[in-house]
Amino acid sequence: MTLFELKSLYSRFLSGHGDVLHFSAHSHHFWPDVSREAQLQYWDDCALLSDQKWEKIFSEVIPKAQQHVARMLALTDPKQVVFAPNTHELTSRLLSLFVGSPGLRILTTSSEFHSWSRQIKRLKELPAVAVDTVDTSGFLTGRQQVLAQLKDRLATKYDLFFISQVFYDSGLALTDQELLDLKTAAHPETLMVVDGYHGFAALPSDLSLLEGKVFYLGGGYKYAQAGEGTGFMVVPKGNWRPVYTGWYAEHNSLSNPSSFEVSYAPDAMAFMGATQDPSGLYRFNAVWDQFRKLNLGVPQIHQTIRRNQLEFLGNLPESFTRSWKLTPLFDRDLSWHGHFLTFEAPTPEAAQACLEKLREARVLVDRRGARLRFGFGLYQNQSDVRLLNDRLKNVAKSSQ
Repeated sequence: MTLFELKSLYSRFLSGHGDVLHFSAHSHHFWPDVSREAQLQYWDDCALLSDQKWEKIFSEVIPKAQQHVARMLALTDPKQVVFAPNTHELTSRLLSLFVGSPGLRILTTSSEFHSWSRQIKRLKELPAVAVDTVDTSGFLTGRQQVLAQLKDRLATKYDLFFISQVFYDSGLALTDQELLDLKTAAHPETLMVVDGYHGFAALPSDLSLLEGKVFYLGGGYKYAQAGEGTGFMVVPKGNWRPVYTGWYAEHNSLSNPSSFEVSYAPDAMAFMGATQDPSGLYRFNAVWDQFRKLNLGVPQIHQTIRRNQLEFLGNLPESFTRSWKLTPLFDRDLSWHGHFLTFEAPTPEAAQACLEKLREARVLVDRRGARLRFGFGLYQNQSDVRLLNDRLKNVAKSSQ
């Protein structure tokens, strides 16, 4: 399909936004129209099956979603993928593995998403929890130094090492090989967790060499284009017994529950929780079923987004970045970079003022502190990018 034809997959969201240019695909990606049909299908299944719907969900819907995730990440065992309403719930279960331990040592970075960083700051208030945070603010120009510092720290044993595949505050990304190198450098008893939310369904990722060695988190809210309720985690095989647990974790043995011990599923389902809304999995399956029929995989999506990003940068009005004193936080060749481009303003207040001017010009991006993020999606073509640059010229003029 051409870029113009791809836009037709998103007619309802595009109609809802009118002439507003939505360059926040990294925050809330538009959903293809087929996801609405899937949402209605879930409702119809509930009406038809009522309580028996769970048989279909566990025997058909979840396995299909597991297969999609495994295929997109080049994994061989779909059963090692577990779903939850969000990734925070899954990280909480991971952390609960250490309940009862005399202490907890965590290594992480300064560029992790709010949900994780907030939780870790709270845990750090407890006397038995120690958190080491490697500063990644200089990653753009000092990539090798930051990676070397992480490897040095990993030579000693941590209980858990948590790092993003794509840093949410910049879009800077780690390669598959760099993730593997970090795992190789880590103490063998350190659990490594990769937050792949900004990489999954965006960057072509081959985790085959990391399969069974790391936990990998992702979900449907951003580039997987399925909306809320579709967080997932890839789990290494093991006898996992998270303290924070729910009835889904022993779903297969509910007909003969043990009264003597808390049993867990032998695969990733050990990290399942309790009753949740599965409609997001219906949407996720419908979107990626459609993309498969169109031969539209993550590599093709990435190529499309990269072309639009380069079109944007090739015609980005200097007057816009100069008038707002914006510093780009990316290499212009965009080698191994996520699907959003980040500019840093002198202060959060300056960034907010720019954000408001952009909204007045009917351009939607978002702000994180002093940083403005421009995200790109399949529902944009080069005409949209050119229109974006034209509007940025006008924003620059209005600020003079």
